[in-house]
Amino acid sequence: MDLNRRSLMFAGATALGSVALTGRAWGDAPAAVRGVLVHESGQAVRVTVALERAAQARTFFLSDPDRFVVDLSNCTLALPQGAAGEGPGAGVVRRFRYAARPENAARLVFDLEAPARLLRQELGGRRAPELSFDLAPTAPLAAAPAPSRSQRRTIVVDAGHGGRDPGAIGTTGVREKDVVLDAALQLRQALESRGQYRVALTRDADRYVELEDRLRFARAQNADLFISIHADSHANSEAQGASVYTISERGETRAQNMAQNWDIDLGGASRTGGVQDILLDLYQRETTNRSAQFAQQVIPRLGAVAPLLRNTHRNAGFYVLLAPDVPAVLIETGFLSNVTDERRLCDPRARQAMAEAMAQAVDTYFAAPQLMAARA
Repeated sequence: MDLNRRSLMFAGATALGSVALTGRAWGDAPAAVRGVLVHESGQAVRVTVALERAAQARTFFLSDPDRFVVDLSNCTLALPQGAAGEGPGAGVVRRFRYAARPENAARLVFDLEAPARLLRQELGGRRAPELSFDLAPTAPLAAAPAPSRSQRRTIVVDAGHGGRDPGAIGTTGVREKDVVLDAALQLRQALESRGQYRVALTRDADRYVELEDRLRFARAQNADLFISIHADSHANSEAQGASVYTISERGETRAQNMAQNWDIDLGGASRTGGVQDILLDLYQRETTNRSAQFAQQVIPRLGAVAPLLRNTHRNAGFYVLLAPDVPAVLIETGFLSNVTDERRLCDPRARQAMAEAMAQAVDTYFAAPQLMAARA
């Protein structure tokens, strides 16, 4: 497939959509471009265009000088500088420019530091109609030295509960806080043995840590991924298996309402006229997608070493999932209220197997995150 020049249709919840792209369909109400975000995403640069509703786009590259162009049909520009302006870039994108064009069209031009290629596209759906593209230089921008420890991916591992908070209590008196602490230590060992990650624990002993402090710690570490480890309990002793939680819609709303708590680097973007809210929303959506991508990687690997709860990927508004700039999952390793699960979770070898499964998912997640399709 030629990824350098093509037309992409963004309508409905699928790649081609279910709406006929006739003049009447697109002529009823122009879609407004509400924000543009350019930031580094692994070895690529991610370009996200926030749209009020689904829109039709054509993308292509130009040379002399190098540019990536997004032409939008039946669109208006609701950006701070009006019908024309510019914003900051990142990585291979030096800056972006935008301008209105005749017949309710708009053009976004991303000036490049060097020739680039398109690694990934995300086709917006009904709930999140934004357009997203990953760009990478066709050749390294500069010779880079071998990564130092400080340049490695940072993983924050959170052992739930602790100290005065024992968490769930098993059928034989096993405490969640003890089981998940050992699981967190096992995961740290599995990750550090690879030599590719810097691992930080929210607690490495039996002590209580406030939820706010766990999240604050992850953000202070500039975490690339946050993994919170727990064990579940249920009144039904038959409930069994591991599950993975990512943030729910209600949790996203809660996070947005806490905007004053998040100190997000928005580059040179304006912080007036609602622009900050729009960019924070883009950050939140990007983080939600990344969290879901990791969940999709870790679930089958956990399933290879442990039973899984039905509907394994779940959503909740847990506080530790709220950071708008740290992809996060909460992993329930099993039910201490179930005799079989409790026996498994008390087995150090079983905990080690789960830790290795999580570490393998981390490897895959960071190997080529731009190639994973996020849920619309």
